[in-house]
Amino acid sequence: MRILNTSTVLTQKIIEQNNLLFVIMRQEDNFAMVRDKVKVLILIAFAIICDVSARPNWDAVESVSLTQENDIYNLDIKLNQHLSFVPRIHLLPTGLQMFLSFNVPINLPHIGKRDHGIVTGYFFEKFGNSSLMFIMAFKQKVEFLKKKYTKNSIKIAFRKKPTIIIDAGHGGKDPGTQSPYEKYLEKDIALITAIELRQALLKTNHYNVVLTRDTDEFLSLEKRVEIANSGSGDLLISLHTDYNSDKSLRGMSVYTLPSSESDQENKNLQKSKRFSRYLIGYIPNLCKIKHQACRSSDLKILKNNVPSILIELGCISNKKDSKLLISKLFREKIICAILYALDKFFDREKDFSNHAVVR
Repeated sequence: MRILNTSTVLTQKIIEQNNLLFVIMRQEDNFAMVRDKVKVLILIAFAIICDVSARPNWDAVESVSLTQENDIYNLDIKLNQHLSFVPRIHLLPTGLQMFLSFNVPINLPHIGKRDHGIVTGYFFEKFGNSSLMFIMAFKQKVEFLKKKYTKNSIKIAFRKKPTIIIDAGHGGKDPGTQSPYEKYLEKDIALITAIELRQALLKTNHYNVVLTRDTDEFLSLEKRVEIANSGSGDLLISLHTDYNSDKSLRGMSVYTLPSSESDQENKNLQKSKRFSRYLIGYIPNLCKIKHQACRSSDLKILKNNVPSILIELGCISNKKDSKLLISKLFREKIICAILYALDKFFDREKDFSNHAVVR
């Protein structure tokens, strides 16, 4: 009986040892399987890295075109349609910066251009393996009209901001005419209106502005014409007040040059007359105008290389006009009419609602 019990215990121990050995062997098998899988993954990763490093970079940019239609420039950048990109564009008055991030390593495009109209030039720079920066510089301040992205292109339209040259008549030792009622001088009204018009134009952010004078200084007509010709201007507006021996006459009038046989002068004259018609068209709703307010005169200030008009803001010799000319509200009405006319002249009818009309 005792021998039987001893044999049973021994058998149980053998079974337990076998079970433990089986568990250990099973764990070793699992470890070996994991180890083999890790080796396979390492080999796959190494193969991928080797394949990527051996693969050449992509050509991300196919072409860049810059075309001009009238005064509008169109920039069109064609990209590789097989690549994905993320653009970040900074539009500045004197330049354009564009960051392009791609999903693969890329080559640096050897694409560039210099001196195209108002564009100083453009080129690409590479950052890291998969990013580009496109830089374009302008000779003058521009305004951007639209930008559009597609899967494989970036299109941006812009144009030069029109430059308005404002000439405040007379100045310094040349006082112009004097009001017989309010005892102020024409040169002062011309300067105040010129400064207020400049502020209004700059506030729209649509125009560059050049003043022939912004202080009470004397400028010869030759110097004023020189400023007009050297300022890359698109339109000159000379501001004056009228004087008439008939003190009952009042109202505004606008002068342009008479017709000319020169093609270039005729081209500028046509633009001048068109702007004067626009301006007179808005004046009746805001101010008093003279009969046949669009007039022609061989004035020296109008003999320059840009479309030009001379505005007689009112008759300083008339009692009512004389009082109105020193009214800020009245001058705001005139300036508002000029803004409307400028917007129409430069095809900005869509922006008319941005001006607060003073009635």
